[in-house]
Order: sequence, then structure tokens, then C-alpha cells
Amino acid sequence: MVALSMTTFPWFVTPSNKTRRVNRYSGMAFASIENPCLGVKVGEGLGNLPRVTLTSSHGSEAELYLFGGCVTSWKVGNKDLLFVRPDAVFNGQKPISGGIPHCFPQFGPGQMQQHGFARNMHWSIVNSENVEGNPTITLKLNDGPYSRSMWDYAFQALYKVTLEKKTLLTELIVTNTDQKPFSFTTALHTYFSASVSGASVRGLKGCKTLNKDPDPKNPIEGKEERWVYLLFCSSNPRIVCHTMQQVRKYQV
Repeated sequence: MVALSMTTFPWFVTPSNKTRRVNRYSGMAFASIENPCLGVKVGEGLGNLPRVTLTSSHGSEAELYLFGGCVTSWKVGNKDLLFVRPDAVFNGQKPISGGIPHCFPQFGPGQMQQHGFARNMHWSIVNSENVEGNPTITLKLNDGPYSRSMWDYAFQALYKVTLEKKTLLTELIVTNTDQKPFSFTTALHTYFSASVSGASVRGLKGCKTLNKDPDPKNPIEGKEERWVYLLFCSSNPRIVCHTMQQVRKYQV
């Protein structure tokens, strides 16, 4: 069984004197580790962006980019379980389309840009470790002029990724370092690699829908009429808006 988990339990990181920052890439700060632990390698990825490769002694492998703190690959038995769009751009300007991008401090549309700014910023490395052949990398993101132009708060986000034999563990901890309270929404917006042929969802009849065909920018509101299935392979792309209570209510 292969599992991906996201937890929000507190954990603490003490910065190591083995971590340093060097200006290796134009227009950005690149965090490197002088003595990375076993199973952790920092190098160049697509678009010359800094990339961290995690390799478990059990044979699994994962890759993540410091730009956006985005995991782009997770392989178990030589099979990549994550999907990155073929037209994804690796230029340090546009969010990476695929893998496990961050949505913070806003999920979806709202008062700032879609899904917030964390996926558009350069994260830095705090430390790495290896426990029983399972490598871990911890990244950090702090507020700056770019984030404050959209969300005027001081914060620190720590993102811990651990690779095990058949499991990818992720922890995202957000700390308010400001003098005033704030609220936020967040998500790890995972793109799984899977075949959608024949895929369906039960229990959505009566839920509100947004039809994005023919104009994605001006979706038409409607209501799901089918009792049992909503086919992903439908030629009519729709977003189903519902709560867990609605799904339970209509589930067959």
C-alpha cells in the first residue's frame, strides 16, 4: 500500500551551523548544505532551478524544488505516483504546475492571486536528516516584500518532507511572528498520476455545479442531476461545490 499523509502536529527545528546561503542563481538565494545527510542531494533541476533529491535505502525516490517548495516526483518501484503537466514552466517566475504545490495563505480565488503566494516564492533549506534509511528535508519560508504586498503579516512556514519505503510524509507548520493575529487557508494541492478512464464519484446529486464550458472565466451555475456517478472523462468540465455533509446526505 502506498500512502501520502499531511499532518499539522507541532515540531521544532534548531537551525544548524552546517546550513549556509549562497547567491548561486541570479535573482534568488540558494540554500545548500555543506554536509548533507545520506539520501539527500542538492543540485540543479529543470531551468537551472535548485532541486533536492531524496533517496530512501528501501528504493523509493522523491524530488522537490526550492522554488515554491514543490515536490515534483515521488517514485515507488520506479513508478512515479505524482503528475506534472507537460506544459509546466520551470523559470522561477510562474508556479510549477503539478506535483504537490502549496496553497498559502489562500486556497482558490480571493483577495489575492489564485492559491496565494507560497508557490511563487523561493524556500530555503533548514536541515536534513536520515533515520533508518528514510531521508528528511526541512524547508523554510518567511514573509518579505513580495508576500507583504498581498498579505501584510509576518510569518514563518516550515515544510518537512520525509521519504519512506512506500510513504511520503509531509508536515506544514505556520507560525505567526507578527504582533497581530491573522487567519489563513492552506492546502497541499496534490496532482496524482492516475488513469481517469471509467473513474467516477458517488453521491453528488443535488450539489451545486459550476460549468466552465465554454468560458472558464465565467462559469455557469447549475445542479448535479445524476444520482450515482460523475464521470471525470466527461467532455463537459464542471466543478462540483459541496460540503462533506452534502456528500454524506446524497451518498447511495
